[in-house]
Amino acid sequence: VIMFILDNILKQFIKVPDNLYEVTNQQIIEVDGYEKLNSSTNLVVGLVKTKVKHPNADTLSLTTVDVGDEVLDIVCGAPNVEAGQFVIVAKVGAVLPGDFKIKSAKVRGEVSNGMICSLTELGFDEKYIPEKYKEGIFYFESKVQPGDDALKALGLNGHKLLLDLTPNRGDLLSHLGFAYDLGAMLNQKVNLPKPTFKETTINNDWTVDITTNNCLKYDLRVMDVVVKESPWWLKNALIQSDIRPINNVVDITNYILITYGTPLHAFDANKVNSKNILVRQAKKGETVVTLDEVKRVLEVDDIVITDGKNPIALGGVMGLLNTGVDNDTTTILLEAAQFNPQAIAKTSKRLDLRSDSSLRFERGIDQERVRLGLEAATQMLVDLADAKVYSAIASKLKVKEENPWVEIELQYINGLLGTTLNEKELLQILDQLNYNVKEVSNSLLVQAPSYRKDILIQADVTEEILRVYGYHKIEGKRLQPSSLGQLTPVQKNIRSLKNTLVGLGFNEVVNYSLGQEDDTSKFPKIGKSVRILTPLSDDRKYLRQSLIPGLLNNLNYHLSRQMQDLSLFEIGHVFAEGVEQNHLAVLLNGKYVDSSYLKQDIKVDFYTLKGVLNQISALLHVDFEVKQTSKVEALHPGMQADIYVGDKLVGIMGKTHPLTDQAFDIKDAYVLELDLTHIVDQKDMVVFEPISKYPSVQRDISFIVSKAHPVGDILKIIYQTARKLLTHVEVFDVYEDETMADGYHSIAISMTLNNKDKTLEKQDVEKALRSIQNRLEFNFKAMFRD
Repeated sequence: VIMFILDNILKQFIKVPDNLYEVTNQQIIEVDGYEKLNSSTNLVVGLVKTKVKHPNADTLSLTTVDVGDEVLDIVCGAPNVEAGQFVIVAKVGAVLPGDFKIKSAKVRGEVSNGMICSLTELGFDEKYIPEKYKEGIFYFESKVQPGDDALKALGLNGHKLLLDLTPNRGDLLSHLGFAYDLGAMLNQKVNLPKPTFKETTINNDWTVDITTNNCLKYDLRVMDVVVKESPWWLKNALIQSDIRPINNVVDITNYILITYGTPLHAFDANKVNSKNILVRQAKKGETVVTLDEVKRVLEVDDIVITDGKNPIALGGVMGLLNTGVDNDTTTILLEAAQFNPQAIAKTSKRLDLRSDSSLRFERGIDQERVRLGLEAATQMLVDLADAKVYSAIASKLKVKEENPWVEIELQYINGLLGTTLNEKELLQILDQLNYNVKEVSNSLLVQAPSYRKDILIQADVTEEILRVYGYHKIEGKRLQPSSLGQLTPVQKNIRSLKNTLVGLGFNEVVNYSLGQEDDTSKFPKIGKSVRILTPLSDDRKYLRQSLIPGLLNNLNYHLSRQMQDLSLFEIGHVFAEGVEQNHLAVLLNGKYVDSSYLKQDIKVDFYTLKGVLNQISALLHVDFEVKQTSKVEALHPGMQADIYVGDKLVGIMGKTHPLTDQAFDIKDAYVLELDLTHIVDQKDMVVFEPISKYPSVQRDISFIVSKAHPVGDILKIIYQTARKLLTHVEVFDVYEDETMADGYHSIAISMTLNNKDKTLEKQDVEKALRSIQNRLEFNFKAMFRD
């Protein structure tokens, strides 16, 4: 189970440390990820001053936007942009998700110095975007000023922890539960906001009764509310937690769920036929229709909330359609309860109905959080739904829960952990963990706080003590080897890489690590050259900084002996002062395929080399990005590229420069060199997905575009625009003739689209193609062919 922890929510309970990731991963629970809520840069709040129709395009508008320190002219294609709106502006130089960089450009003859952004362009999943923003840009409805940091105004300036929870840590399924554990590790106390709302004089005359042992506690508040749209900060908190916003009442219950760990449910009071709420076991064959509009047949093991006679909710799992809150709701019953975890798990599994609430009930919720979460939600409803709270809470406590007292001994703890804790240190740690402590003869009786239901025996307490004390403080001892040695992950990857290249028809070479400085002078250097103090010969004075010169010498050797069509590779170390790296170099020459039987010859070119890089990428599960360059003197300026992994330059590739060919007495050599130092030691993060059971749709597009735009940038925009449906995209034709303007060519691209959730409809495909066409026209001035 993955739990999202947002530092923007967490900070209401505790001071968030700068080393949150390290503390969490080392002392609390395994962290599956730690990421910024949004990686965009140079986004500001802008005020749209004017909007007029674009003179050359019916669907575009010309706007002037005040961004605080200047007024920008921006061409906008969103149908909902209007003067007077506060919007998100990506200024020139901004970088949006997908490495989409904003540049000044002419759009249909008009200059655009930036972009007014939609939520989709900021990386939001379309299913979470409010309806009014789906077909256009986002505009602020809260108080902002031109020039403000847009990410901060959106609540996207924080970070998100992804916790990989184990079954025993149900207490971490909320920000408050996480805050308690973090506070124990940091010796900080948790701050609980206190409700300040006042009850009205309207009497709560509803009653609650429980006839099943599977419901331990049930609280019910009654209040008049106004159902409306939630403010953006609340929507965003839910979206970042993978929950779709609905309306203010439902959103508040979901927010309390992730914040306090208290599952809540709101009924429309006017749809409930009686004021006597009864919690009981279901009758065999009893039928209900849950909020997902599915009719379900119940068994006697299921729990139902009733109006005294008929069910109004499936206890601990989901509400029913007949009492759901809608836009016409004026009075709600707000339920907070505690159910038997085993009973909820059994019902959820049998009905194949899992919800965020049922998950928490299955793991066991803190009885004290029932009232705490209810009151926190009531305060939010007063603030955001104009709630008028009826006096008193209708409540029933069936079973009072208490954690067991556990006897612990200091000698046992020190013996098990290998520590030398004294009694004072032990009591300090127990106080940080919020344990109740009683001293008896030669031991202590301790009771874990109500939210830690998994602390049952002395070993459990000992583990908690160790987490606070710190695993890193335990002195390590060398283990005696009990098995034969084996290859390290790096060695395995190197061996697999060699086998793959041999399978592709390459021959491995092993060259000297020593050479002449001139050999590498025109190739990229990794540092200052290292000269041998007592070289054996003049041509072996320096440690090599590149493997390519060695391969070029190998090629010269073979060509001089009339051996053509060579495919060579070497894996070895390169050196500079204080630097040693493991590199791979590849060389291709002549024909890659020479077959009289197939009557087909395939000459080596840049794309053959790119294909080899793709094979390496697939083997090592590393995404390489190839960017055109001309800075390597030893390579042809029109046929060379840098190779990146993320933002890190890891290699070069291209055709050798004619002067390089002349220096080594070779011709037609294509080379590639990669720094393997940080590539081969990456963890295998392959993610498997089921094959879609729905048919795919293939579409081709063709357009004329300037050669100045790399095809990789074009493909990136296509992926970014249609990433929800696009499963494959490739260039299948590049064409140019005398009818095209100088410096332009035609590109034909094939795309495969698929929706893993349903069969693609014609309008879905057409919408995706229109979006792609608009983005390519906007970003690259592409001219589409019929």
